[in-house]
Amino acid sequence: MPKGFISKDYASLVFVAAVVVVLLLVTGLFVKPSDWAGWIQAIGLIVGLMMAIAVPAIQRRQDLALAQKQVRDRETGYARRMQYLCGELNELLAKITVNLVHLRATDRHRLQRTLEDYLHRLFESHKLDQNDDRVVIAHELRLVANDMIEELESGRSDRVVLGALEKRLQKLAHRCQVNATLAERV
Repeated sequence: MPKGFISKDYASLVFVAAVVVVLLLVTGLFVKPSDWAGWIQAIGLIVGLMMAIAVPAIQRRQDLALAQKQVRDRETGYARRMQYLCGELNELLAKITVNLVHLRATDRHRLQRTLEDYLHRLFESHKLDQNDDRVVIAHELRLVANDMIEELESGRSDRVVLGALEKRLQKLAHRCQVNATLAERV
């Protein structure tokens, strides 16, 4: 909805129509009074043709701008969600790493259920995403989460494996950040 009387998209059209009307009226002053009806019809016809051509073009441009905004919002939303999920997995890995020696079986099972819930949310939030890079990132996040689940199930306390997972997650976090930046530029 325009804020003023005439939106900025239509302002140039109204200005050109007004100029055409003024020029034709000034030209019409030099004709006989009996020809005024013809001049008014000509003015109406010319302004009507201008409106018939320009209004659909303006509306098409507005629709295109709206579609681009929707695509940008959707892509940015997917990218930010992916970035959030990557950060969440990083926090889970940090919790596991800090408490690794002291984890009991119940704690391991709780963390496994949390990771399985994470995998489900990752799938649900990106099942319609068509960006190739984010699909690859989601796949890599799934692999890291599954490796974390396997490590918890094994009952081992291998810091080398968790260190490798942490390095993979750092690379993925960087890729998520780059992807989010690129999505905002769409």
